[in-house]
Amino acid sequence: MANNKKPRIFQDGRDIAINAVLIVVLMVVAVGATGLCTFNPGAPEQGPVQEVDAKTFLDLEARAVDFPVRYPEMPEGWITNSARRTMLGGQPAPVVGWVTPDRGFIQLTQTGVDANAAAEQADGKPRTLNRTVDIDGRSAEVYTSEEEDVRDLWVVDAGDARFVLTGAGEDGEYEQLISTALATAPIAQTAG
Repeated sequence: MANNKKPRIFQDGRDIAINAVLIVVLMVVAVGATGLCTFNPGAPEQGPVQEVDAKTFLDLEARAVDFPVRYPEMPEGWITNSARRTMLGGQPAPVVGWVTPDRGFIQLTQTGVDANAAAEQADGKPRTLNRTVDIDGRSAEVYTSEEEDVRDLWVVDAGDARFVLTGAGEDGEYEQLISTALATAPIAQTAG
């Protein structure tokens, strides 16, 4: 006589559900035991901002580009939390970001390309000139977009370089950073 019993795996949906639960439990235990992941329900807490050495970064960048680079030393409460190089108009451009005292964020890109090219090529997102703001005798052009996820772009022609700023800060914070950058002497470009 042949045994007509089906294998246990094919008996019913309850067996499949039990197997799935067992697999998930084993996976959670195995991953949890490594200590490489955490689960923190609820709203994220504001931890300390990790500060980076933007001054050293900009010192190195000043040697690598053909326009003056500045390191604006911001007052207490402004924390440099990012420094990187990007390309703008086919040329390298240093970018430094700050967390502002009110927990906003503003990044400053310094470039040698002209102001119009800097505004158009900053991140490829469409913006139009909304207004100009006079800051210490220089005209800051503020570009905006009707798209909600596109941040404002501030462009300043400092004469020997252009500043391109964006982020999630208040107008007064943008103006403070621009004013400080304009008043800062360029980093001496020493031959390496």
